[in-house]
Amino acid sequence: MSYQRAIDIVHLRQTDRVGQQETLAHPAYIQELSGIDPFEHPFEAQVRALQRLDVDWVFGIPRHARRFSPGQSSQDGEAGVRHTEWGLTGSSWREEYGFADVEAVLAYEPLTALQVDPEPLAGIRTEQQAVGRAMLVTGIFYRTLFQHGIMTFGWEQFLTAAAAAPDRFQRVLQDFAEVSRLQLQAMAAQAPPVVLIHDDIALERGLVFPPDWYRQRLWPLYERLLEPVLSHPGIRVGFVSDGDYSVLLDDLAVIGFDGFIINDNMDMAGIARRLGQDRFLVGNVSTLVLTDGTVADVRQEVRRCLEEARPCGGHFIKATRDLPQNIPLDNIRAYFDSVRELGRR
Repeated sequence: MSYQRAIDIVHLRQTDRVGQQETLAHPAYIQELSGIDPFEHPFEAQVRALQRLDVDWVFGIPRHARRFSPGQSSQDGEAGVRHTEWGLTGSSWREEYGFADVEAVLAYEPLTALQVDPEPLAGIRTEQQAVGRAMLVTGIFYRTLFQHGIMTFGWEQFLTAAAAAPDRFQRVLQDFAEVSRLQLQAMAAQAPPVVLIHDDIALERGLVFPPDWYRQRLWPLYERLLEPVLSHPGIRVGFVSDGDYSVLLDDLAVIGFDGFIINDNMDMAGIARRLGQDRFLVGNVSTLVLTDGTVADVRQEVRRCLEEARPCGGHFIKATRDLPQNIPLDNIRAYFDSVRELGRR
């Protein structure tokens, strides 16, 4: 079963084929595979499609879909939020944050403003029960530390406060870290097999701050907030960020991560040789190739990714920009067909 294959791979055990971790958000392909309208019955349609594809690991299975009219690229949501057409669910972003200036950011009290969920894995357990052993469902611990700043203050106020008053802003980061530690403590008590830590510490062309900023400001807080899951013998801990965070991979390995999602703008071959024998790696198929290339290009991209990841002790192939609605149907079919054919051990 795919669930067991996923568990074996994160523990670096030999399997019959490469693992596959995907975010399948392509409505037409989901309907083709499932025979169900994914806008009307999103959960049921996705589960059936993922089972037919024998995908091993998903972050989650959305129960809601967002339909866009022809020619409509975005929609208004709740106050201050916009939704862009992307896949089955749309992609959301906030335009208003409620912090007038840097002083308001520096005065923020995360420990007072934020709550810790006493049942953080309740939804994941429900989804896992629904799919049984067909696949692993893990969720993502999304607002780890850096991400708290982005999503609470917005990029402009976050970066301005961090640069203008680094020592005062460190207090805010410390409080965010304590909130995350308490939440991870609650998660560790339920002993999930995998915890995926998300923090967008980089952009497309590289890091947001110089490397020493992370080493001075972020990593000591990471060591504390991650202790509940890193010290648990039954939990494997992975890391994911947008962008190219290659410069910090060795740092993150020292902190203790068991695996990494390697984006398509990162050097899978070099990372697999350097870190892959002792850690599971996920990626790094280019969604841009799947979208703009030919069927032959898609097949070659799968071959490239599998070959570069060969030194890994455990590898999940993945389209690292996911599988949204604008990939041609012939290409997404070719992608999964190629993984099945070329991914056998």
